[in-house]
Amino acid sequence: MVPTQVDSTKLAAPASSEGAASSSAGAAPDDEPPDLPFDMFSMRKPKNLIAGASSGLKSALKGVVGGTVGLIAAPIVGAQTQGVGGFFTGLVTGILGAVALPVAGAAVGCLQVTRGAINTVEEVVESNKGKDWDQEKREWYEYNLQTDAQLASQLEDEAGGGAGGGGGRRRLLVQ
Repeated sequence: MVPTQVDSTKLAAPASSEGAASSSAGAAPDDEPPDLPFDMFSMRKPKNLIAGASSGLKSALKGVVGGTVGLIAAPIVGAQTQGVGGFFTGLVTGILGAVALPVAGAAVGCLQVTRGAINTVEEVVESNKGKDWDQEKREWYEYNLQTDAQLASQLEDEAGGGAGGGGGRRRLLVQ
């Protein structure tokens, strides 16, 4: 068996689909923290208490799993790359990670639950105004079909679809 070299910086748990959109986007919106190289915990704005509790539980679980994996993997990687000295260096790193990651996960979890509780008030107010939640942008928006139909009509006219014969296209009239 040939030993393989593993980059210990790649041992971070993959970002969940919850954080994937924010990590693939270059610049973070104003209300979200900037992307970090170690993007293990989701800091996206939760819609309400349920979403905050779900995000918080995931963060706490990721901290425990990440700490456990690091405790096991860091000494192995250290031994493979640097021998006995690397094993002990990896062991110390693994122990530190086994303590720090669950603590960080619990802190982020508490933060997300609190943010979710606060955002529940906003959810009630905004949904009573008839607004909808945008899952990707993580914000409330007002949807008006008539306004969108007028905008679509204007865009079609600007593109040349409203002149003369219509080019074989039909227009949808919304009343």
